[in-house]
Amino acid sequence: MKKRLLGILLTLVMVICIIPNTAFAADGGAGISQTESYGQFVDGGQVISDMIDQNGMYAHPRIILSEDRFDRLRSHIGEDSVTGILIEKLRKEADRVMTTSVCQYEIPDGIRLLETSKRIQRRIAALALAYNLFGDEKYAQRCYQEMEAACQFPDWNPKHFLDTAEMTTGFAIGYDWLYHWMDDTQRTYIRKNLIEKGFNAVMDDFEDRERSRTYRWYQDYPGDNWKLVCTGSMSMAALAVGDEADARDIAAQVLTYGYKEAYSFVRRAYSEKDGTYSEGLGYWDYATYYLGLQSSALISATGTDYGLADHEGLRKSVDFVRYMSSNTPKSFSFGDDNDSRDTGWAVLLWLGEYLDEPAVSAIRLGKIENDSFNYLDLLWIDEEKAAGAAANSPTDWGEVGASNASFRNTWDESGIVAALHAGENNYKYHGHYDLGTFYLESNGARFFTDLGNESYELTDRKYAYRIRAEGHNTLVINPSQELDQKEGAECLITKFSGGNEAFAVTDLTDAYAPSGAESVVRGLKMIKDRECVIVQDEISLDAPGEIYWFAHTKGQIAVAGDGRSAVVTVGSDRMWVGLLSEVGTFSVMNAELLPTSLPVADQKDNSEYRKLAVHLTDTKEATISVACIPLREGETQPAWLPSVKAISEWTPQTMQGDVNGDGVFDVTDVVLLQRWLHVAPDAHLADWKAADFNDDDVLDVFDLALMKRSLLAKEQTAGK
Repeated sequence: MKKRLLGILLTLVMVICIIPNTAFAADGGAGISQTESYGQFVDGGQVISDMIDQNGMYAHPRIILSEDRFDRLRSHIGEDSVTGILIEKLRKEADRVMTTSVCQYEIPDGIRLLETSKRIQRRIAALALAYNLFGDEKYAQRCYQEMEAACQFPDWNPKHFLDTAEMTTGFAIGYDWLYHWMDDTQRTYIRKNLIEKGFNAVMDDFEDRERSRTYRWYQDYPGDNWKLVCTGSMSMAALAVGDEADARDIAAQVLTYGYKEAYSFVRRAYSEKDGTYSEGLGYWDYATYYLGLQSSALISATGTDYGLADHEGLRKSVDFVRYMSSNTPKSFSFGDDNDSRDTGWAVLLWLGEYLDEPAVSAIRLGKIENDSFNYLDLLWIDEEKAAGAAANSPTDWGEVGASNASFRNTWDESGIVAALHAGENNYKYHGHYDLGTFYLESNGARFFTDLGNESYELTDRKYAYRIRAEGHNTLVINPSQELDQKEGAECLITKFSGGNEAFAVTDLTDAYAPSGAESVVRGLKMIKDRECVIVQDEISLDAPGEIYWFAHTKGQIAVAGDGRSAVVTVGSDRMWVGLLSEVGTFSVMNAELLPTSLPVADQKDNSEYRKLAVHLTDTKEATISVACIPLREGETQPAWLPSVKAISEWTPQTMQGDVNGDGVFDVTDVVLLQRWLHVAPDAHLADWKAADFNDDDVLDVFDLALMKRSLLAKEQTAGK
């Protein structure tokens, strides 16, 4: 129904409007020819020429923050506003850095200079910002000392190139924002080191010269977040120094290589289907903020990002972040993400600006006051534009063929939220064997969660508890020392519906086929008016075998005497979890490898987690249906329980007046029906049964009038 409306409206737009054609090359990875067309981009030399035409020679600052934008920020100094609070946080951070010693060359794990590089970048940014906003030279002097010390490092650890990338970002910012404070000798010294330790090192990667690397990120295809971190950092630096005679040629090459790879990666990393970023939410943040830096730097320097970030998958990825987070918002972690990561990220300010969607910026704006200082906020904050913006978003998210789905009965923190993760098992690119895992939160309390990432240096890491399926909220079938889900298995959403009884289904057979599965189907359903979540598995094996069902929690688990139900307590909140199907009983297990699994030394401590488990043996066919219902004060069990219904019988439920199928009857539905009657008066009633208020099998203005009256009565009742 919703898709039909959107499709017709889109058709009308296409008839009325002239849509320009922009030719984009197909993904070609690192091997794409420089002569091929990609977006509106020509080459790095052209970008530098565009930059000079836009600003003139040696015009600074031009990396993201122009002098005009610095002026706008200065106007908020001393204000009791979010921007004013953020500026005072900057002052405190810059003053704190003033009391520290300059950073030293430290590789504590023998592999990474990364934390040092990040620390230097943050210090340079904070100090250079403070100098430009407050005008006190002490900040500029201390900032230059930090860069000067890093220039004396033997290298920026190009063997692990993220370290070089993070350091180069700091130097791009420092060079540009302190340009007029530095003298010619200082500028030349910074440029010389930037070229030697940054540009020369990345050209080794771009041209695949003989070198030692932990990961040849540029040659890798399809690649991971390194693509945007490394190309974004180098592009920023190239824009900072590209009009200097000693840097122009190599800066042009860096821009050419970096842009085409970033452009290509954006189009394969952010799914056009639903915006899912396959490495998970945490790596979405890391990759996307470097995309934001690169796009913003291009726009501020040249007036355009040449179409770099103009991609539907990136637009949709905002929903990926919002819907794969709880209402608090904390991440529903999958893959190498960390457990319950805060997802109100600074990069949302960039996306809100770039997409011209203030409601996206508002997600971050509401968190700045209580969060620790992050210099990225100052790059993109536009408080006046974002203030008061609110997203009128549906409560359900997902579609057939997508990788994830989530449901909630409200966006208030008091609501119940659940999500189902499907997709592809891809260990190389930060994947875990976690297809089918689910998450559940109620009233801000996380009842079933993920354990998070495992150390990258672990021997036999892919067999570690946090990586295997047994370390997630999914199934294990016929456990052994082998992987408990198939590497490369792709299991997408096969069935989806929003509304009061919203659900998503995924076929996990491919993941469990090596374990003897003939068919494994998992469904997650939320019955919103009952605040009930059902997780149901229908399993068929090729021979009688062993099946585990797991759900991890940090809460306390109390299993009933008959083993058919349990109460999970998190803080003062309680969740009743019961078996609706006939087979099995609950038990409580530690979050540790099964005796059949390959032993792995030095894993992270999982003692704060426990798991609710169902264990079936000598089983060939089974349905495991589990209901989760929050308990109210004084309740020991729910007053109502759903019945078991086969997943094949799960069908969409309509609510009268719920025109857009989001499970809520509100003013949005009235607007949509009114618009529909205007553009398509001969609507197919089958698509709009929820709007046929007088049940006369005709959809007309009488239904619209009754709908408005019904909504008014609903609001008046709620007001009482």
